[in-house]
Amino acid sequence: MLLLLSRIRWLLLQTSLVLLLAGPGHAEPVTYFYSDLPPYEFSNPQRQADGLGIIQVRKVLTAAGFQPEFQFYSLQRGLNALENDIDFTAVVAPSGQQTQQFHLSRLPVYAVELGVVRLRATKRMTSVNQLQHYPYLALSETRFTFLQQRPELAAFAVKRYDISNQPDAFRLLLSGRYDYFLCYHASEMALANPMLVFDPLEQLPVHLALSRQHPEAARLMLRVDAVLAQSVR
Repeated sequence: MLLLLSRIRWLLLQTSLVLLLAGPGHAEPVTYFYSDLPPYEFSNPQRQADGLGIIQVRKVLTAAGFQPEFQFYSLQRGLNALENDIDFTAVVAPSGQQTQQFHLSRLPVYAVELGVVRLRATKRMTSVNQLQHYPYLALSETRFTFLQQRPELAAFAVKRYDISNQPDAFRLLLSGRYDYFLCYHASEMALANPMLVFDPLEQLPVHLALSRQHPEAARLMLRVDAVLAQSVR
């Protein structure tokens, strides 16, 4: 009982702190790096950060009393910048190694769907394991680190072909050169070409992340955790 009361008092204290800091004129500037991972993170025609994930990240960071600035980087440049110049990013289904590398939010900030895009006439896929038997496309910015940790997917990357952007991947599917494009998508969103369909395979959590080397990591993530804890109550 005492432990429960202590936990409630802690949540109330953190929530009060967040609300205080989120007031007018008190927003703290922070930076967030994103890569080209539609429909969750991408740059729109106005070169502004956009996507389902960006919307949710902005919502959480703003509620935590921050004023986020979104900066586009390639994955490797972004990870390098995270050590010195960038505050936040996001990690899909963090692996054990990434848990050691990053300071992660206790709860996910949103979820992504992992699956394959294919022609309507192509055989439907129901499991990531099946993909090992086919040559497939993937965006070069997607590492799928969480899949590489699974023993049953030892040959997962052998038949992978990297592509730089989603439109090129769709063109290769339509040409018949490849049957599957492994990617993140959202089932409720229609694909641009009606000849293509999306087979959802897994739903995965996305956590906000700070470098372990960030001098303010604990303080910044404490505010994020307080907002996320409130959202699930």
